[in-house]
Amino acid sequence: MKARLENTKEVVSFGELRAVTDDTKPKVPRLAVVIPAYNEAKTIAEVVKGAAKYAEEVIVVDDGSTDGTAFVAKAAGAYVIRIANNSGKGVALSMGLSTAALNGADLIVCMDADGQHNPDEIPILCAPILRKEADLVIGSRFLSEDGKKEIPLYRTIGQKILTEATNFGNGVKVTDSQSGFRCLTRKAALSLELTETGMGIESEMVNDAAKRGMKIVEVPISCRYEGLETSTLKPTKHGMSVLSSIINNIRDEHPLLYFGLGGLIIASIGIVAGLYSIYQFIAYKSLPFLPSLVAILLFFLGTISIFSGVILNSLVRYRQK
Repeated sequence: MKARLENTKEVVSFGELRAVTDDTKPKVPRLAVVIPAYNEAKTIAEVVKGAAKYAEEVIVVDDGSTDGTAFVAKAAGAYVIRIANNSGKGVALSMGLSTAALNGADLIVCMDADGQHNPDEIPILCAPILRKEADLVIGSRFLSEDGKKEIPLYRTIGQKILTEATNFGNGVKVTDSQSGFRCLTRKAALSLELTETGMGIESEMVNDAAKRGMKIVEVPISCRYEGLETSTLKPTKHGMSVLSSIINNIRDEHPLLYFGLGGLIIASIGIVAGLYSIYQFIAYKSLPFLPSLVAILLFFLGTISIFSGVILNSLVRYRQK
């Protein structure tokens, strides 16, 4: 089943949202906010206090910070989980999601600790889920004119590339796969099998949700970059980390594409080298040794890769069934 992607721009108050249920008796959903943080002592208090206006529980997962992030977050009123050593955003976010779900949260909002997200937009993220329209809601910076204006050009280009790579092979077409501002149901949080330890966690969440047939919705959000240190990694290193995670996911979920396409390219180069060797033999009655050897090796290597892709793809399909 392919996941369904919808865009919505409806903005309502959180008080109104609490009455939006299909039950005969009004139900007030329990909301938790999960904030993975690494050396964000400068901004974490503001983020926690903003999120606390809407959430019954704000969970900060301090990923081995050395600047007192955990102390500041706790003083601001957050429930803090402390990881001794820096293990990566994926580890921190997964731990926070599991904790929120096991603590009984009906809705779980994820947001970054650097202050780029506006906590007052939490109701916008919750709305589609409370209307039973989504299992996972992603706050997209690219659906908002103000959001697009705030993103530096180099980030826009990088985000677009990573989003297209994330969408590749999925049944959804999100516009902002790397957004850390998102909301999901408790059931979705417990169903997802997240293994990514680093910055590729957002892409993995989209991929896994799509694979499980969850309904994915995007809503427009604003963002703030000016004056903020919005990443603990340099943009290039961050992007390569995410792209590597996406490629690994393609390898695991679509081995025929990964090995087959690579094998086809390698085999094609071998064929070209072989044709060159044949031309040299016909024209000059001399068979070039090196091009001939390269042609044979590349052709067989490519062929083996293609057959490996076919076999692994069959195993993946069997496992999925």
